[in-house]
Order: sequence, then C-alpha cells, then structure tokens
Amino acid sequence: MPRCVLFAGPSLPDAADLVRNSAVEVLPPVSAGDLPRLSLTAGDVVGIVDGYFHQIGAVRHKEILALLSEGVRVLGAASMGALRAAELDSFGMEGIGRIYADYRDGRLEADDEVTLLHSTPEEGHRPLSEPLVCMRATLSRAVEDGVCDSATADRLVTTLAGWPFGRRSYGSLGAAGKEAGIDTGTVRRVREYCVTHRLDPKRDDALLLLDALDRAGRGERSTPPTVPAVNRTSFLYLWQTAASGLDIGDSPHHGHLGALRACQLFADDYPRFHRKVVLQALAAACAEECGPIPPAADDAALAHIALRHGEHRGLYRFPADPARLGFLAHWLTGTERATLTLAEQLITFLVRSFRVNPGLTWEELSIEQLRDRPCWKDARHIVQLAWEVNDRVFTEHQERHVNDLSSEKILGLIAQRWGVARADLEPAAMDRGLESSDSLTMAARAFHLLARYNPELVRLEIEAGAG
Repeated sequence: MPRCVLFAGPSLPDAADLVRNSAVEVLPPVSAGDLPRLSLTAGDVVGIVDGYFHQIGAVRHKEILALLSEGVRVLGAASMGALRAAELDSFGMEGIGRIYADYRDGRLEADDEVTLLHSTPEEGHRPLSEPLVCMRATLSRAVEDGVCDSATADRLVTTLAGWPFGRRSYGSLGAAGKEAGIDTGTVRRVREYCVTHRLDPKRDDALLLLDALDRAGRGERSTPPTVPAVNRTSFLYLWQTAASGLDIGDSPHHGHLGALRACQLFADDYPRFHRKVVLQALAAACAEECGPIPPAADDAALAHIALRHGEHRGLYRFPADPARLGFLAHWLTGTERATLTLAEQLITFLVRSFRVNPGLTWEELSIEQLRDRPCWKDARHIVQLAWEVNDRVFTEHQERHVNDLSSEKILGLIAQRWGVARADLEPAAMDRGLESSDSLTMAARAFHLLARYNPELVRLEIEAGAG
C-alpha cells in the first residue's frame, strides 16, 4: 500500500481524530524543507492543506515538482495546498475543492484570502482571526437568505480585503461597516447572522482531500497525471542535501556533508579516492550516453574510458592538438603542464572540472562510497570535536564568531598540512572535490581551531580497511 501523508493545521484541527482508523499520517502545516525529509517513493501520496509562510519559509514549488517527478502524487486543497495546486496543476499537482478552482479560474487572486492567525499546535490551532474566503462565503449566504443585499456584502468584503488578515473576524464587522459607510442596524443584523451561520469552505475542501487520501491508502488507483521532467538545480540539490542531514551548517554535529568535508580536508589519500569516484562516474555516463563499453579491469582502463568520454562530449579531439588545449592552463599548474603526459593532463582536467563540466552531484557519489568505510565514523567524530571546540571558544568570547576567523590563516594552515605552495592550493583543492579557494575556505572554517591546536586529532585514511 502507498504511504499517505497529510499536512494539516487550522483548516482541519481534528485531522488526527478523523484519520484514526486509516493509513493516513497527519503532520503539522508544511514548510520549506519538509517534503524532501519524507523519504517517499513512487506511488506514495501527499496531501497539502495547511502550510506556513510567515514565521518560517513556505513550501517551495521546486520541492513539490521534485516529488511529482519521482512518481509521488501531490494533492492540494483549502489553504496553502489550494494555492500551490493552482500554480502547479499544469505540472501534475492535483487540486481539490472549490477554493482551488476559484484560484485556478481567477475568481480568487490574493494569497491572504485563505490566511488566518491561529494559536499554537498545543492549543489545537485555535483560530484568532477569520479567513476572508470563509467570510465571503458566509456573506454570500446572508444575501441569499435576505439578511442584506449584495451591494452591502460587497462593500464589507472590499473593506475587509484592505485590512491585514489578522484583523479580520466577524466581531470586527462593526468597524468594517462603519468604514464602508453602512448603517449600524444593517451591520448588526449581518454580524449576528454570520456568527450563527458561519460557513467554512476551507474545512469542506480539506475533508474532500482527506477522503481522496483515504481512498488512496486503501489501494484505490487513479490515473497518474502527466508530469514534465524536473531539472535538479543547485538550489534543489542544496535543499535536499540539508533535508537529508547532509550539511554541517551552523549547528548539527552529525551531518553527512560535515563528515565528507573532514575526509576531504584531512585524509592524505583523498585525492586518489576522489579521482577514482570521478572516473567511475564518467565511465558510467559514457556507458549510458554513448553505448556499451567493456568493463574497466583496472584504474588505467577506467581512465581510458573517461578520456574517451571527454572526447565524446566535445571537450577535445584525439589525436590531441596541443594548440587547441590552451584551456588546460586554467586547470593545471605550470609544473604539471611541463612534466605530465598529455593524457595525464587531460585526466587531471577531467577530475578538477568535474563539478563544473559534467555537473553531477558528486558529493552524493562520494558519501555513498564512504559511509561504509571505517574512516566515516572517524570523520563524524572529527565533526563532533570541531563543534565542541568552536562552542567552547566562542561561548567564552561571545563578541567573536567562527566566521570571523581569518581566511588567509585558514588557507595557510591547509597549505601547510597538504604540503603544497600557497599558489598551488586551489588546484590541490580541486583534486579533493572543492572547486575553488573560496569553497576550501568555507569547508575548512569550522575545523580550523581543532586542526590548528590539535592536529593529531584530525588524521584520516580513506583506504584503511576498505573492502
């Protein structure tokens, strides 16, 4: 059975009770980064009703598109879900209910039509204001029931639409009527009607979505929408990386990306490991894009395949004309150009340009190969130690921050540790999967104090005990 997840809050505060005997999981209102953390697979279903947008970042369109491209159904209704569905239905997101249809067809335009102030989750998302879309519906019913005419209802809605969403409520109709120039008797009659005849189209639509999720959870199949391919941009990659706990950031002690950075910085044999990861990736790309190739029996065969793939991609031609290889000067040191064979120069170029040219998510490839090696546990321990040192130092000196550390001192320490001249530090960083001196500085900053004062604690070996 598919996994079914519902993001709900003030639009459906009793969602957990409603799904008690179903397979639907209820989560709080969705926010930026929540969707990549779900670890969903093709056939799973996500329903979005409520979502944050003010106090924390709103769910990003690209996060929804990424799920759709992976075969996950994404439904939206009532509130944030209706907004996103109206924006993304042409890309495969499925909108449900009247509010979605009104946004889709232009009858509703402002995002704050569905917005309200509410209490904390611990207090059951108790509403502290009224969504304008609900007030519209209730005032329309008041017109139908003869409580007021349509002109009065329209003037009230126009006035309320000009107010901040947190000020809107049926209790504030008196002030809205006064501002709109409506006589107090009419306003009092309308307010009394609305309080006792309140309509809630947001809840109605949320229940429709919940019913769709429940049917999906019972195995009821539907025709999947046609979903265009989604480009995995650098932004999407970073969001997914952060959601997967791969980042070191300003606080986590156990991020995978932090452990990778420790390996890149402190393992003397990391360049050899990184070179092999890159050549394997290029060989795999060649097999996929250019046709079947014989399996590589050793590193030399792997390098040969990668070289040929560079030719297939039009980076150079064999037999290579040195006059057409001036671009190598941007990637190699003068000593390397004078001493390396032409083939080895091209291999070095492929490895160093890997992030720029092939554009693959190399960090994931490296992490995948490192996680089962003994060095990975040691690398994670180094991350932990680095943050303990930073926390201690900058707690004692609160006027300073890790970002205040001198970039020149950081790079100088790394150059000394790697045994390279300061002028050759950037190519050496590229050999470890770091694309520039700036990237190296960012990677090394969090580890600088630990490496400077406790160099014996930051020693790693990638191939030790590797299978």
